[in-house]
Amino acid sequence: MARRSYLPLAKVAVLPVDELRREWASRYGSTAPNISPDLLRLGLAYKVQEQRAGGLSRSARGALRYAAQLPAADHGRAPLPRKLTPGTRLVRDWHSVGHTVVVTENGFEYDGKSWKSLSAIARAITGTHWNGPRFFGLAERHK
Repeated sequence: MARRSYLPLAKVAVLPVDELRREWASRYGSTAPNISPDLLRLGLAYKVQEQRAGGLSRSARGALRYAAQLPAADHGRAPLPRKLTPGTRLVRDWHSVGHTVVVTENGFEYDGKSWKSLSAIARAITGTHWNGPRFFGLAERHK
C-alpha cells in the first residue's frame, strides 16, 4: 500500500473541490461521491484523523452496529447497552437518603458488602422488587 502524504486538517478546510476529490480517492480508495464540498471536507477530515489517531473503539463500533439494527421508531429512545467500568459510582436518593454503589471487577459494593446484581441492591434499599439498572437510572422504563 502506498504511503499517504501528510495533510494538515487546516488545509482540508481550504482545498479546492478538485483537490478534495483527489484526496478522497487517495484516502478512501474510491471515487468521491457526488456531494457538497462541505460534506466532502467533513468526510476527508474524519478519514485524516482516523488514519492518524486510529478509528473508533471496538465498543463504539458495537454500539453503532446495535443502533443501526433498531427499528427506525426506536432510534433515540432505546438505551444502548452499557458496560460499567470498575470504580464507577452509582448514586441514588431514596426517601431523602443517599445511597452509593461502587462497581467492582466482580459485581458491586454497597453498604460494605459485595453484591452480584444491582437488582438485589435496589431490593435491599426499597424492600420491593426493582429492575436494578432502572432504579439507578441506567435504563429507561418501557411503556
